[in-house]
Amino acid sequence: MKLAYVGLPCQLQALRKLQFFSEDLEQTWADSVNLSIGLFCRENWAYTCFRAMVEDDFGVKLNEVEKFDIKKGKIIGNTGGKTILKIPLPESKPFVRIGCQVCLDFSGELCDLSVGAVGTPPKTSTVIVRTARGMELLNAAEKAGYVDIKHIDDVKPGVKLVKKLTDDKREENLEEAQRREKAGYVPKHISTMGTDNTEAIVEEAKTKSFADLEKDVIDAGMCISCGTCVSVSPDKLKMDEERPKLKDRDSETLWKSYLACPRTSLPVLVMNDDLFGHEGNINKDSLGRYIDIFAVRATEKADLKKWQDGGAVTALLAYAMSEGMIDEVISAKHKYWKPEPAVSKNLEELYDSAGTIYSYATNMPVLREEAEK
Repeated sequence: MKLAYVGLPCQLQALRKLQFFSEDLEQTWADSVNLSIGLFCRENWAYTCFRAMVEDDFGVKLNEVEKFDIKKGKIIGNTGGKTILKIPLPESKPFVRIGCQVCLDFSGELCDLSVGAVGTPPKTSTVIVRTARGMELLNAAEKAGYVDIKHIDDVKPGVKLVKKLTDDKREENLEEAQRREKAGYVPKHISTMGTDNTEAIVEEAKTKSFADLEKDVIDAGMCISCGTCVSVSPDKLKMDEERPKLKDRDSETLWKSYLACPRTSLPVLVMNDDLFGHEGNINKDSLGRYIDIFAVRATEKADLKKWQDGGAVTALLAYAMSEGMIDEVISAKHKYWKPEPAVSKNLEELYDSAGTIYSYATNMPVLREEAEK
């Protein structure tokens, strides 16, 4: 099975950690992902909080909104081409996921392609190409007429805005991480970013239980509801109201779930080397490691029924699926803006899942299910 995975930066961290520690975990199902696309993310809202904010605070029913955008410091809700909702981002802060507040990755640094609507003109996507696989796909899709591309230097406002938002997120969330550490809650994923001693990470994890995962991550406000711990131990754990829980309180230590969690440790220094170590022409700056950056827009040939911004993600996946480069896509979709995992096995299902949700679907357990079929 050849899978593509589309997710937020924190979800890509979970995927890469599963792949990096696959030998220690004795699980290789995450290796079925041979194309990964990360979506720019400043912050995220739990569905229940997002609904409360939109409906209770601003008086608009979610099912009345056809499309959401974040533009010029506001959450914009549109229906029938008209704007029916404007929420200043500062007013949404109380509703932001608590786990998002200690995330340092804006652009999705651990993937083949990073995509977002920052730095390029309207109806265009910024695409950061990080791997040779990503560059091969972009070039092939352009040659086949699925996308039009321009270099980021040839458009406005350009990469400076992407870097500014990257730096702003990192600075703000580092301050929050320091506040939490002073209060006794150590963001272990941040404190381990620079380590190269992965053996120590594994050995420490072997001493841990689910109670430690609760103490260090879930109850400490670090959990991102990715479901990685559940996907590693599906017979012992389940997701309940976006929170991992034991099926049986007498379960074994579940150290592998502790190891796999992207918030118990995140040795990005060596994970970067593992992912990009043999890539040529790699740039290194605040955006992470990458080959180049482009402005990308889907063409009519992509035949998209709907898209967000430039439609780059859907167009590239449509080309990859049409050419047999991938069999399925694991992503997210929504029903009246309530997110749920999406498995796209054909173009119709792929088009149906297009668009940005501005919330979060726990799709890692679904990834394992599809990978092991």
